Parts: sequence; C-alpha cells; structure tokens
Amino acid sequence: MKISNELNLLLQCSSLFFAILFNSILIYLIITKSPKKMGNYKALMIYFSTFSMLFAVIDMIVRPFIHSHGNCFFMIMSTKDWPFSEDSAQIAISVLCGCGGVTPFLIAIHFIYRFFALERKGRLRYFSGKYLIFWFIIPVLGGVNWFHLSWFYYRRNEKTTEYIRQTVLDNFGLHMNETVYSAAFFYPPDGQGIPQLDWSIFISYIILSISMALPFSIMIIAGVMSHSKIKKLLEHGECDYTKRLQLQLYKALVVQTFLPVFLFFLPLGALFTAPLFHVDIGSWSYVTTYLYALYPAVDPLPIMFIVQEYRLAFYELFDCFRCTVPAAKVEDNSTMYRESEAV
Repeated sequence: MKISNELNLLLQCSSLFFAILFNSILIYLIITKSPKKMGNYKALMIYFSTFSMLFAVIDMIVRPFIHSHGNCFFMIMSTKDWPFSEDSAQIAISVLCGCGGVTPFLIAIHFIYRFFALERKGRLRYFSGKYLIFWFIIPVLGGVNWFHLSWFYYRRNEKTTEYIRQTVLDNFGLHMNETVYSAAFFYPPDGQGIPQLDWSIFISYIILSISMALPFSIMIIAGVMSHSKIKKLLEHGECDYTKRLQLQLYKALVVQTFLPVFLFFLPLGALFTAPLFHVDIGSWSYVTTYLYALYPAVDPLPIMFIVQEYRLAFYELFDCFRCTVPAAKVEDNSTMYRESEAV
C-alpha cells in the first residue's frame, strides 16, 4: 500500500489553513472578549495557540511521512523539491520532532493552572511576573529534548537506511537518496548479521517515554483533583458567573485533553513502542501521519465553543451573513447580563 503524495499534500495544506484560521480567531477572542477573571490564563492560551500555528507551519514545510516497519519507527521527509541543503532538511525534520516534545508539557501546564485557580490557596501568584516566564520555558525544554534525540540519536546511518529502504520505496515511492529521516532502529544486525538491541536507542526510547509519561501523569492527577474542586465549587456559595466560567474552562480543558490523547499520545506511543517488542504495525502507522498533522487545527475548537463569551463573539463575526439574531444567542446574552450583575 502506498500513501499518495497528493493526498498527503492536501492533508497538510488543509491542516495549515484551519490551524491558522481557528487559532487566529481564538487569539483575537482571547484578547478582546476574555472575562477579567481569567487572569494570566489568557497568556497561556495565547502561547498555546501561537505554538499550534507554528507547529502547523513547520509540519507543512516538512510534510513528513510517519511509519513503523519491523523493529524501526521513523519520520521521513522527501527532499525531491527541497531547495536547500540536506543538512537544512535534517534540521527541519528535527525541529518538527521538537514540536512534538513541546505539546505534552503545554497541556500539563494548563492543567496545573486550572487546579491552582480552583484550589483558591493563592498559588496563582506562581503564574505571574517572572514565574510566568518559567512556565513558558518548560515546554521549550521539552521540545529541545525531542530535537536532541532526533538530531543525535535518530539521524541517518547505513544500517537504518538499508533496513527501511524497501519499505520507503513501496509505501512512499521514495528512494533513500532523496530523503532525510529521523529513525529509531532497535535491533540492528551485528557483524554476523544477528539482530542485537542498540542500547543507545533503547536509552533514548526511555527518555522519550518519560517525556510523555511525566506530563501525562500530571494531567491525570491535576484533572482528577480539579474535578473534585469543581464539584465543591458548584455545591457552595460562589456566584453563578464564577461557577459557570470555572466549569466551562474545565470542560474545555478536558476536551482539549482527549484530543491530544487520541490524536497525539496514543498513536505516537504505539508507534514508538511497537518496534521494541517486535510488533510490526505496518500500514496502521499511516494514521499517525494524518493525526499528527490534524491536531494543531482542531485543538482551539473546544475552548472557542465551550466558553460562552468566546462562542457568542465567534457567532458575532458571522452576523453580517445573517438576517436575524439566533434565539440561542439572545438567550445566552441575557444569561451573561444577569450573571455579570451577580458578581
């Protein structure tokens, strides 16, 4: 089975278009329509949306194919139409890998902020001033880690090139001399042709796994504790406006978690792990290519449509195409007015 280059290009172009469109709209809504109670959470959301657009741009530049074959997983880039040097192409694919390392830490930091906001113990001060810069740096370090693994551990080498040569030709119609790649070959043959575990690749896999497991664990723990805080908030004497805003932000965050779990963590986790245990997922790994590209485009949608202020403002952007204001919109505006009066 061969992945169509035309289909892959269509996917990348569509993802880039919608990622730029939706994230730009969301940034506009965050800046102009955010409730005052959101505080520095606005900065985190803008940071996330800006990164999502950057992610989509780099993904379009690289236009990668992600695949698993036997004891090897890899991300490969065609250099047929690449106008620059091979080294610059290798840098581009490693930067895209680095983007993958940024995402899980961004999500985890969102969960930490939401828990601190619900906890009401004054810990949100750690998300202001110089502390906010610290939170911004953490995802960058996660990205540097993945870039480092791609650049130093997963670069082109003779054994890996020969091992994936035929599958790259069969599946993508590419010859190895017109590609660059980032690949982990777990069991390369020794001098006698006997497969042996490459310990440097195994160690890099452990580092990769920790960099995904740590933020994922933070999300789960903070999410469970936040759910408990939300229940108490709804049961006790907070104003309706505060309850509604906190609940909506929490719902948006939960949905924004399911998206990366199913579009990012699970497919990449399966791709990384299967070759280590001699599981050849073959053509199923095609899905990873598409999900990896789709994620930046769909990530802004939950908060755009779950948070009432953003949802109504989004509808207003298209009011010029309507003859009348939707009833749901009128009702929501009335609700917002009553709740703001109650604060």
